[in-house]
Amino acid sequence: MARYIGPRLRIVRRIGKLRGFTRKKPFRRVFRGKGPLKGKVIPPGQHGLVKLFKTRPYDSCESDYLIRLKVKQRLRFNYGLSERQLVNYVRKAKKMKEATGQVLLQFLEMRLDNIVFRLNMAPTIVAARQLISHGHIRVNNKKVNIASYMCKPKDVISVAMKQKSLKLVNKNLQEYYKRLRFYKKRLEKTIAFVLFKLKLVPNMSSALQLISQGNLKINNKRIKTPNYICSPRDVLSITTKQKTRQIKLANFLKSR
Repeated sequence: MARYIGPRLRIVRRIGKLRGFTRKKPFRRVFRGKGPLKGKVIPPGQHGLVKLFKTRPYDSCESDYLIRLKVKQRLRFNYGLSERQLVNYVRKAKKMKEATGQVLLQFLEMRLDNIVFRLNMAPTIVAARQLISHGHIRVNNKKVNIASYMCKPKDVISVAMKQKSLKLVNKNLQEYYKRLRFYKKRLEKTIAFVLFKLKLVPNMSSALQLISQGNLKINNKRIKTPNYICSPRDVLSITTKQKTRQIKLANFLKSR
């Protein structure tokens, strides 16, 4: 079986998000109704919604074979392997004296395309494979255009000193840092981080414990999710045994 070149969003909806496989996210393919299935990704196909309703929200009814099959597919699609390549890696890992699963992951992580992806030179492993095949990557100052090249611990990965190569890698790095800054600003607006920065709790674990206990309200609504995003108009209320304290978040969030 050759490498998969079909629709990637279909695979993500079937077996879950794969960061090395694609950047696409199934925002438009989630269940928008009420109940425990709200926000769940609808499986692909004509009867995907029926399959979603058949699943149990708190107890999985999947067989052991189906669970192992999905794990195998996640490995294969994420690292961009064919069935034969994955079988060869498993056979090679079984010959080692260490744990087979750990050795298998080591083999997969030491592939050149995966290392280029981990260095954020490419947004996905597929894009990293394209960079390598087009000759933009160097290993120990030598051109390597084989994506499955097995790197060693002391190898030096670099970019070819060409204008086109440097431009491509620099563009990917700038996109990564931009995405990182966005998530950092979003994290600073979560209720758990706000409690810690306002010095209402000594550490983040205490903030999570306070939120889970249900002693926290925002705009007179009880909040039990630590990733709740606060806005400058919100009013924070903390209830203790002695009193209830209210804090306006306008000044704190505007300074961010």
